[in-house]
Amino acid sequence: MRILHTESSVNWGGQEYRILDQMIWLAANGHHTALAARPGSALSLKAAAHGLAVHDLPYLGHYNPALILAARKLVRSERFDIVDTHGSRDGATHGFGRDIAPVIRTRHLSTPMKPKLHRRLQWQWGCDRAIASAHIIKNDLARKNFLPADRIDVVGEWAADEFFDIAHKESHRAAVRAEFAIPADRPLLAVVGMLRGDKAQEILIKVVAELKTRRRAVAALIVGSDTDSAKGYENFLRATADQLGVTEDVRFTGYRDDVARLTQAADILTIMSVAVEAQSRTAPQAFAARTPVIASNIGGVSELVEDGVTGRLISPGDVIAYADAIEGTLDDPTTTERIVDTARALALRDLTMDGKMAATLESYRAALRSSGRSMS
Repeated sequence: MRILHTESSVNWGGQEYRILDQMIWLAANGHHTALAARPGSALSLKAAAHGLAVHDLPYLGHYNPALILAARKLVRSERFDIVDTHGSRDGATHGFGRDIAPVIRTRHLSTPMKPKLHRRLQWQWGCDRAIASAHIIKNDLARKNFLPADRIDVVGEWAADEFFDIAHKESHRAAVRAEFAIPADRPLLAVVGMLRGDKAQEILIKVVAELKTRRRAVAALIVGSDTDSAKGYENFLRATADQLGVTEDVRFTGYRDDVARLTQAADILTIMSVAVEAQSRTAPQAFAARTPVIASNIGGVSELVEDGVTGRLISPGDVIAYADAIEGTLDDPTTTERIVDTARALALRDLTMDGKMAATLESYRAALRSSGRSMS
C-alpha cells in the first residue's frame, strides 16, 4: 500500500511522535510511506533523518487554491492509495482530493470539537473515514454529527518494542540515577512530554514540595522541552521549583531519545495533564516497562488507566491526592506489584505496535473498499 501521511504542525510532540512511529513501521513492513509537511517542521526533519520520503507543502491555510492544487498534484503523481491527515489545515486541504485517493482524518486531541457548520462540512465532505486515538474522541465526533460512528475507527496508543524489553531495567535504574545524581534510595518520579501548559508539569513540582513537607524525600525527572508555541515554559517550571524550595529535587532532562530507558528507570510515571490528553502515549509505555502509573483523570486517560487496576487516577491538579497516591504506591509494594502485573499483561495483549498498526491498515482498507478503489 502507498500511504501519504500529512501534518501541518511545525512542533514536535506526542502526535508527531506517533506519526513517525507509524511511518517507520509501515516502511519496515513492506509499504511505501511518505510525509507531506511544512518545510523545516520538526517532523519533516526527523522523518528525513530516518530515510523516509518527505514532500514540502506549506500548510498555511484551510482553503488555499494553490496549496489544494499542489496537494492534488502530489497525490496523483506519487500514486498514493491513502492520504492519512493529522492536522486541521492539511485535513481541510486534502479533503479536496478525495476523487484521487481516499482521505483519512486522524484526530489525536480530546478537546471537544466546536459544532460549527463549516467544520462539519470539512469532515462530512472532506474525508472517507476517521481514526480517533481514543473512544472519547470518536464519541464526540459522532455525537456532533461530524461523521457517523461506523465511519470512525478507534486506534489507541501503544508501546514500542523497546518499552517491553525490561531485561536491563535494574541497570537502567542505576545508570539514570548516576547520570542525574539521584541517591539510589530516593524514589524517582517522572513525567514525559512537551513542556507546555496543558501538560502541567508544575503540578509534579508542587507534589514534590508537598511530599517534602511530609518529610518524604523524592526526586522528579521532567523529560521534554519547550515547543515553539510555549517558549519559556521550562523557565516558568524552574522558577516554580525555586519558589517552592525544591530546585535540588527536580531534574530537567530536555528532549531525549531514550524515553524507554528513562521510563524503566523511574519508580513512578506520572501524567499531570489538565487538558487535551487522549489516552496518553506514556501510559502504555509505562505499562510495558512495569513502571507504576499515577495519572490525571482527563480526556481518554481512563480508557487505559483504571483506578486501582492498572494504575491510579487523580482529579486534575489535585496536589494532595497525587502526594497521597505516590505514598500509597511506595508504601504498599504488594498492591503496587499486582497493579503493575495487570498493566503489563494489558500492554502485552492489547497495546503493541503490531496490533495497533494492523487496526490502522484495516481502517485504510475499509476506506478503499467504500470508495470503490483498489491499491495501485
